Amino acid sequence: MQLFRKFSRIGEEMKKTIQILTTLFLILLVLIPISFFIIYPQYNDIALRKNSLNIYSLAKDTTINLLTTLSPTKDKFLKEEFVEGSIEESIKGANIVLDKKILEELNTTLSIPNVLIEGNVFQGIDAYTMDRGFWHFPSSTYPGHKGNFVVIGHRFMNLPPAKDTFYNLDKVTVGDEIKVKHTEGEYTYIVTETKIVEANDISVVKESDDYRLTLITCTPLWTSEKRLVVIAKLDKLYQKV
Repeated sequence: MQLFRKFSRIGEEMKKTIQILTTLFLILLVLIPISFFIIYPQYNDIALRKNSLNIYSLAKDTTINLLTTLSPTKDKFLKEEFVEGSIEESIKGANIVLDKKILEELNTTLSIPNVLIEGNVFQGIDAYTMDRGFWHFPSSTYPGHKGNFVVIGHRFMNLPPAKDTFYNLDKVTVGDEIKVKHTEGEYTYIVTETKIVEANDISVVKESDDYRLTLITCTPLWTSEKRLVVIAKLDKLYQKV
């Protein structure tokens, strides 16, 4: 009889434990998606603040509107962005032949540590190369060479915490470092200028007589109305401000 009572108590305790665990599981099942929608909109700014704690003041904006966590559809964006006459489409008719994808063979990457940007650089003769990552504008020079090394990327096809996106490019400031690495070397460029131009302003992709890196993406965020341009110079030739 005592043995039966003992097993009975154990059974009741196990039943209570299972009930408690089941209740906790159901609570978590509700709280996790709610927490995601509360925390995710602020993830990007939190990550940027943490990353720049010893570099910049903490007086930057602290929130991202919840509604902007949803990117426009890819089809809609491509129809709006790649219009006739835009910087990206200016390469059409240039008869460029890409016999060898040197930058891809060298595993070239571009990173801007201060704003959590990092990704591979891909080569192609049309703007749809950007669907793979950062696009080396085919008429521009190569990293470390004299001239204008141009890289164009999507702004919101990928969202933070993904880093292979120019989502945070508007947070780049003069003096920031941009690093370009591949298996044969590493180059550091220093940002000298940021500006906004019209979508068809092809002057920013033209050849230059200095050692320049030009980054281009869409602006304002969630639109392809204009282009945000970041210009940097090879650090061997430009003193950091």
